[in-house]
Amino acid sequence: MLRKIIHAIVFVTIASMVISILVNNDPDDASKQAAQLPALLIAALYVGFMFVMYALPVITSKASNAVLASNETITRAPIQFAQAAYARGDYIEAISLYRTVAEDEPDNRLPWVEIAKIQNDQLEDSEVAINTLKTALEEKEWPADDAAFFMGRIAEIYLDQLGDKEMCSAILEQIIETFPESQYSASAHHRLNELAKSEAEEKAQG
Repeated sequence: MLRKIIHAIVFVTIASMVISILVNNDPDDASKQAAQLPALLIAALYVGFMFVMYALPVITSKASNAVLASNETITRAPIQFAQAAYARGDYIEAISLYRTVAEDEPDNRLPWVEIAKIQNDQLEDSEVAINTLKTALEEKEWPADDAAFFMGRIAEIYLDQLGDKEMCSAILEQIIETFPESQYSASAHHRLNELAKSEAEEKAQG
């Protein structure tokens, strides 16, 4: 309270000085203008002091709050909630959140891929993971690269988790036939060659 009273007294005093200078100002009297200069300088310093003490902190606080609010909005994106649930090991909750993202962003293949990854890697249910990817394929007409990606992931699970080389090869051949121009067609060719080489080596050893 005392500080406010002191600032009020100083403000009134300086304001009175400035008003007096403006009223009695004589542009033709150089000596009078020189004498008024210190008072104007004191007024300017006081205004600067008040700005630094009171106005600047308010401006800085509002700017910081705006940035924090913006960051808070970003971190509340649904897919980041799903990623957070996965990071803390709450896989069922993560799957539920990823499904919400899939509904809200039907052109985004990532939530489907992440759901299948959790089901396959963390819940160790490869069949369910395959069904998830198949469901994603049937949900909509995906661009060639996305559809080929889903099929390639299904083929990997059949091979790596279920040991079904025949089904894996059939899916890879389907990728090559259905999506010859996609970026995954060459990968499917390479994978088929690896499988054929592996089978030949096993027969030679057997």
